[in-house]
Amino acid sequence: MKSAVLLATSGVLFAISWPSLPSFDWQAALIVGAIVAVAAVVVIAVAIATPFVAIQAGATLLGTCLAVGTIALVTGVIGGTAAGFYWGRQGDVKRQEQIESIKRVSNQLEIHFEPSTDPKRAADFQCTLVVYEETDLASRQPTVTMKKVKISAANSEEFYGQVDQQMKKWFTKQVAGDADGQQRRVMVYMNPYPGESIYERIKEIAERNEVRRCIVNKVEGGWVSALPK
Repeated sequence: MKSAVLLATSGVLFAISWPSLPSFDWQAALIVGAIVAVAAVVVIAVAIATPFVAIQAGATLLGTCLAVGTIALVTGVIGGTAAGFYWGRQGDVKRQEQIESIKRVSNQLEIHFEPSTDPKRAADFQCTLVVYEETDLASRQPTVTMKKVKISAANSEEFYGQVDQQMKKWFTKQVAGDADGQQRRVMVYMNPYPGESIYERIKEIAERNEVRRCIVNKVEGGWVSALPK
């Protein structure tokens, strides 16, 4: 029995240390392992108490208890290990999904305009640039933070100069999607309506940048955050 316990324990330690295996959830392992161990004790105790089950002749009460305890321990270790790797794998999958979602958002720049006295028309030389910054990608709970830059200029030259400056800062900053070859996206929201010439000029500024390739999309609607609510 002792050799069986040592073998099972050694196998668990080897599996946990193996680099290619998924993460291990200790909490799930302990909970499920305890449940399996208790269940094994109950099952074996019932089996011993049942006349139809043969018990080794001459076995002492202490020996029987040790055998039952050893079987329960081995059963618990096996069940706990399986549960730990299962839930650890689920955690890995969830984290990877979060990272992919962050990648889709962080390579996107959004531009929307401030309304004038007429809610359907944009105010002159005013807009907001929205960027999504990755935070803690290496942690178990990666996140993304939304930041806004408001532009308010006195004339068109100053306005486009500020837009160009903020875009260059964003194009220069690395995001996770760059390593995958994902194109940057610039989303221009046309409600309130800024005028077709303003959209075309912003598109020209974005596409002529020499840092990153990008796609400029016109959105016929009001701005909505890309972050899930």
